[in-house]
Parts: sequence; C-alpha cells; structure tokens
Amino acid sequence: MNTIKQNIKKAARPIYHKVVPEKVRARRAARLNRSLEYETWITMLEANESYDEKFEYNPKISILVPVYNVLNRHLIPCIESVLNQVYTNWELCLADDCSSWDSVRETLAKYEGNEKIKIVYRTENGHISRCTNSALEIATGEFVAFMDCDDVLRPNALYEVVKKLNEDPNLDFIYSDEDKIDDDGSNRHMPHFKPDWSPDTLMSHMYTCHFGVYRRSIANEIGGLRAGYEGAQDYDFTLRFTEKTNKIAHIDKILYHWRERKESTALDPSAKPYIFEAAKKSKEDALERRGLKANLEMVDIMYQYRVNYISQTNPLVSVIIPSKDNYKVLKRCIETLYEITRYRNFEVILVDNGSNDENKKLYQGLADKYKFKYIYEKMDFNFSRMCNIGAKEAKGEYYLFLNDDIEIINDEWLERMVGHAELEHVGAVGAKLLYPNSKLIQHIGVINIANGPVHAFAGLSDENIYYFGRNKIDYNWLTVTAACLLVKASKYEQVNGFNEKMPVTYNDVEFCFKLVEAGYYNVVRNDVILYHHESVSRGDDLLSKEKFNRLMSEQNYMYELHPEFKNYDPFYNSNLAQHAADFSYNMFKESKGKCVVTESDERPVICKKVVNAIDRVYVGDKCVIEGWAFYNEKPYNGDVKIWLKSDKKSYFITTQRTYRSDLAIHFKRKIGADLSGFVCEFDKIDAGKYEIYVCCKNKATKTKKELIIC
Repeated sequence: MNTIKQNIKKAARPIYHKVVPEKVRARRAARLNRSLEYETWITMLEANESYDEKFEYNPKISILVPVYNVLNRHLIPCIESVLNQVYTNWELCLADDCSSWDSVRETLAKYEGNEKIKIVYRTENGHISRCTNSALEIATGEFVAFMDCDDVLRPNALYEVVKKLNEDPNLDFIYSDEDKIDDDGSNRHMPHFKPDWSPDTLMSHMYTCHFGVYRRSIANEIGGLRAGYEGAQDYDFTLRFTEKTNKIAHIDKILYHWRERKESTALDPSAKPYIFEAAKKSKEDALERRGLKANLEMVDIMYQYRVNYISQTNPLVSVIIPSKDNYKVLKRCIETLYEITRYRNFEVILVDNGSNDENKKLYQGLADKYKFKYIYEKMDFNFSRMCNIGAKEAKGEYYLFLNDDIEIINDEWLERMVGHAELEHVGAVGAKLLYPNSKLIQHIGVINIANGPVHAFAGLSDENIYYFGRNKIDYNWLTVTAACLLVKASKYEQVNGFNEKMPVTYNDVEFCFKLVEAGYYNVVRNDVILYHHESVSRGDDLLSKEKFNRLMSEQNYMYELHPEFKNYDPFYNSNLAQHAADFSYNMFKESKGKCVVTESDERPVICKKVVNAIDRVYVGDKCVIEGWAFYNEKPYNGDVKIWLKSDKKSYFITTQRTYRSDLAIHFKRKIGADLSGFVCEFDKIDAGKYEIYVCCKNKATKTKKELIIC
C-alpha cells in the first residue's frame, strides 16, 4: 500500500549473499514487498468467489493454443487449466508447429482421446501466426480465445466471460485482467489491472493482451492473424478486430497467468527486439487503414512507439484564458504562449471577471501588444461562466481552455494536442503538467475514486515510471484538467459547455463526464509537458473550512447530475485503491462493510504495552485509518480496534488485518510482523476533533495523529 515506500526507507538491511548497492537493495525489497502483498491479498479476494450462477446463454468458446517446443512442466499445466474450467461448453484447439522435441508430440498424444480437445500437427514450421490460424481453422465455437502454450487460465476464466455475455449477448470482444507467474508457477505477481475499453491506450500499447475472447465470425472476416507480425501478432489482430466493432467489455478480475520464462517478454520486454518493429508495423498499418497521418516516436524507457498525430486541417484554435488581478502570472503565460509555440493558427481570448483599474490597464496593454481579444465583465468568480463567455466570442474550430498560471516550455505542445483532438472518437485532450522548474507531477489525468476525483500520482517524480507507463505513454482518462484542455468546438457545444452552477471546483470533471456520456474518449498526451504554477491564481481549497465545504457541496452536486460515476471510473480498475492516487491495491475490496463503528462511553486501560504507528488518516466521503500494532514488544495478530475520543463522544472501530511485508524487513523478520498491519474504513461520524488510540486486548495507547471531522 502507499505506506510501503515510506517504511522501506527506514527498514533494516535484509540479508543478502553478496554486497549490493543500496539502491539495488531497496528496489529488490520493494519488489518483494509488493509481490508478497499482492499474492496474499488476491488469494483472500479470490477465496470469496462463487461460480454457481446458471446461464440462459451458453455459447461454445474455442481456446486456440499454438504449440512449439515447450517443456512438459509448462505445457501440461496449460492444458489442465482448460480441462479444469468451471464452465463446460468449450473446445481446446491445439496446433503443433512441427515441434522438433519428441516430448511435445508424446504429451499431446495423451490428450488425443478427449472429445473436447482437437489437435492439428503442422508438417512445417510456420511460426506463431500461421500456427494459431491452423487452430482457428478447426475451431467451431461462437467465440475464440487466445492462449500461449506455457500460460495458465484461472478455473473461472470462461465462466466469467460467459457471465459477461449473458449481461450483453451482443458483445464481440471481451478481455480480462492478468498477472504473471514465475517459471515454476509458484509466485503470482505484477498484476495488470486494466481500464475498460480505451482506444487511445491501445494505440499506445497492447494493454488488453490476456485473456482475450473474440467473436469467431469477425476473426474469420479479418483473416485471423497475419504472418510477418510475429511478436506483435495479437496486437495487430486486435487493432484490426476493434475497427470492426465497438461492442467491447472488460472483466476486472485476474483470469490469466502469464508465465515468465528466461526468453519471455513477460520477464523482459527487450528479450525479443523484433517485437518492437512488428508493433511499429501494426501501428503504421492501422494509421493507413484509418486514413490518419502520424509520426511514430520510440519511447525508449517503455519499449513502445508513441503515435504523434499530424493535423490534416491546420484548424484555428481559440485559446480561452480566465484571469483576474494576476498580471505577472498572466504575462508569463501569454509571453511563452506567443514566443515559444510553433503552431501559429490560434487566437487568444482573455476573460477578466473584474480586475482593478491598474491591472485592467496592464491586461489591456498585453492585449494590444499581442493583438488578442480582451473581455472585461465584472462579476463574482465563476470559472465555468468565464469559459463559456470566451467560447461565445471564439472563432476557432477548437477551444483550448488554459489557466493563466500555465507556462509553455515546449514549442510542439499545441500541434501535438490538435492532431490528437482531430480524431473523431476523442473528446478532451489534456497535457502533462509539472510543478514549475521541477520533475514533480501535478497532472497526468484524474481518477474518480471513492474519495472523489483526484490527480493521479500528484507530487511524485516524473523521472520514474508509474503503473504500466501511465506517465510516459498516452492513456485515456475519465477526466483531464481544464488548466489545459483542448476540445473541438462542436463537441463542446454538443454537451452544452461548462456547468455554470459549478463556479469554482469540479467544473472540468463534470464537463469531461458529459463528453464520456456522449460517447467520446478523453486522453492525456504525456509528450505535451507544461509547467503549472498551481494555486497561484486562486489558492488551495483545503486551507479553510469554508472552501472545503464548498468543495464537497460541488462534488455532491456533480454526482447528483452523474450518479453512474459515483464510486466508478471506467478507466480506473476497481481492484486499485479507492483512497489513494498511487494505483496501489484496493485492500477494502475483500473486506468491504466489515469495519463496525460503535458509540460507547467505555474506556480501555491506557498503557504503553501497545506499540503502534498510524501511517495514514484520511477524511473524505469515507474515513480511513491505516497502521500497525505490536503488543508487549511482540507482533500482534489478534483483533485491533481504534478508539476515537473527543470531549463529547467516543467510538470504537473494528479493523481489518492487512499483510505488511515491509514490517518484516523493518523489524528484522520477527515472526508475525508481516501480519501486524491493520486498516479500517468507516462512514463519517459526528463532527469534532478526536484523539486516536490503538487498542489490543482492551489495552490502549494514544497515537500522535488526530482525526478532525468538519
């Protein structure tokens, strides 16, 4: 969870057989912590699954497995994982690509008597595309699923797919989450919790990957897999398939285990360099089929080619900037906009809601110098209304909403945004915003979690890679910030612009909600990097009770307008944290509703036997308290309660045990230390300032943290 990074820094040195640099040691410890944490959590989560639902629609699914020179200890578990499926209307289509190992043919022969297994033995080696097509040729299912001969399916893989098809029988393509297993299959790790269908994300990389299930009629229509794209054959196939349908669904469960072998790209993306060129060719072909022009740029750190779309119409862009009494900041924005930006077909519309006479004169001076339109209308601050006023005066085919505290630092930024905004399916295009003169992330997209909309990875260094490159390659997001937001004017008009009943906060979030509801996809271009001098213009909404209450009021209003997005983000997986912006695991998913709040005047015995630390206290739509506890200097694995005490009331709150491998390292691998973590999530209690005590065996120790409920 989000505390692990903090605790690793304090951890005692683990034992290694050889001396290694401190940074390498820390990276290894971090990987170990996250792997153990994931395996424990996902095992608990999956233990609560049930597969007893009866379906009205029971389509046959053909599982296509190309086989070539694979070890029995990998091939047999692959086949057996299909035989062990809960759902029974399937066939397994195995195609051997003329393997030179006798063991492969001997193993396959043992399954020839199974009526649900079909095997074709190719007489010459044709590589993976032709081999998979041989399996496709013998398939009779309504749907086909791709599987590698050394990977493993979860027992409920087909069950979950058919469950989704019973919700919508018209679906043509379904994909699931996946994780990786070691060569011997003993360790599950590195899960990929994916977003729902995201076309721009797919053009960045093959994110749908495993487990993919496709309607066979369309697979045959497009000619199956294409030879010459080996290494990226599934990617090329999926790009072509999704040009034929938008009836696509995602299952947010791990249904597939991708095996890491020495030569596998699951272990090392650079293991097969030819894959990069095959992926590039797949993208080039997709662009040509779609009638689009773009440059492909290698993002070395991600082993991926970025698609930089080239504008085909060179449209006029209306840059709309709301501002008031902020001359120095605005001057920097305007000067860098005009002096650095290479794309020249733009106009600027400055909307001022009532600057004083001195600043009004300075604003007019800027407008005269750069020959842009200056609108002065005295009114209470209403960001939405100011944007809408600017849009009414705009002549451009596209509107760029820009904060006055943005600083332009790259000449290509606007042309890259315009090229992407021209795509028919795209709604709002956002940029990567960094804090000034730094590599710290302010914005790369907004996630809509249980606590409300938050900036993903805010405050973290952009020099690192976060969650499958979300800060390095281009992703679809539910929301992008209006600090820098480009949208086609006709799409802006289609959703009626910004909601003027939301004058200060969440107006850009609500605007993006409307675009998604209209069928568009919002995207952030991580190659468009700007400085955002955030809060210079207006201040921080969390610094006063008045601003915080206004923030929550507008959030509640937003969810009243769009109830489907309350606690839901189609581009942020439900298995990821709902109380943090770091894409850690949703530890509450398994234990939702199990934390009990009891109002009581009872007092536990106050003593120093309970050694503890509160790592995190969060107050939002829900309250969260997270930490760990020892009792009598020993790891405590029993029931832990939180006692909240104020002048007027006190509450006892039950907690859930969490796995904390960082504690094992920190406390020199004391037995039981890794199970001494706890977390609780509960509804808001009465307003007040509460002292926090951690209780074990009715003994309590006061912590240094406080809980303040407004």
